[in-house]
Amino acid sequence: GCIAMGREQVKEGSHALDVCTAFVGRDEVREMNEVISRMRGSITAPLVVDSTEYPVLESALKLYGGKAVINSINFEDGEEPAARRLKLAKKFGAAVVALTIDEKGMAKTVDEKVAIAKRLVEFAESFGVPQSDLLIDPLTFTIATGNEDDRKLGLWTLQGIEAIRAEFPDVQIVLGLSNISFGLNPAARAVLNSVFLDHAVRAGMTGAIVHVSKIRPLHLIAPEEVEAAEDLIFDRRREGYDPLQRVLELFAGRKAADATQKRRA
Repeated sequence: GCIAMGREQVKEGSHALDVCTAFVGRDEVREMNEVISRMRGSITAPLVVDSTEYPVLESALKLYGGKAVINSINFEDGEEPAARRLKLAKKFGAAVVALTIDEKGMAKTVDEKVAIAKRLVEFAESFGVPQSDLLIDPLTFTIATGNEDDRKLGLWTLQGIEAIRAEFPDVQIVLGLSNISFGLNPAARAVLNSVFLDHAVRAGMTGAIVHVSKIRPLHLIAPEEVEAAEDLIFDRRREGYDPLQRVLELFAGRKAADATQKRRA
């Protein structure tokens, strides 16, 4: 089943596949080994080994002959867990996804994202892992809650990407992109994700965790929908106009497939 899903995602355009076999009550090491052993000969895309457990990562990297990606490191529990994974990356020549999370929590403001990114880069380099093997994830969060504190989270992520790219031109920058639209219906999510992806790439993002088949080319999205999504991302509220309400109105009762159709008068 995993092989079939992997082949389908590669066919749809995925450039790398995240492999996670964590499941309560099952042997994660054994199942990761089984999946990696099958995928390494059946899937053409690079694999991202995804686990919170060090033995699982080590066992998988021993089996995988290509350049893998470790998902992931951060400083939530201090530097020791990150140090172990960076040593593993150096030993096996793997790249590493690095999240902008420290002991105080997830970075939301631009300054927090840049500061933790700088710490991640310097820490990785101290273990011999170069910037080119780091995939910094500056994190994005939903902007669809209506809470005042969440209104600028998308904008801050874009600004954080620009700032990190300017300071560290050799790093890769990735995002769990669909978090931006969490809470909206599928049709609205498809549009908001697609518009945010375009702006994130322009800002300097080099990779995104997305379901490729659900991303829409902007020319297939109605202009008023693109505008509403951009207004929401950049928090362009004004007297009598709330872009979140506009997005909710535009996509009320619509299905995800509708997002591929231009609306015509």
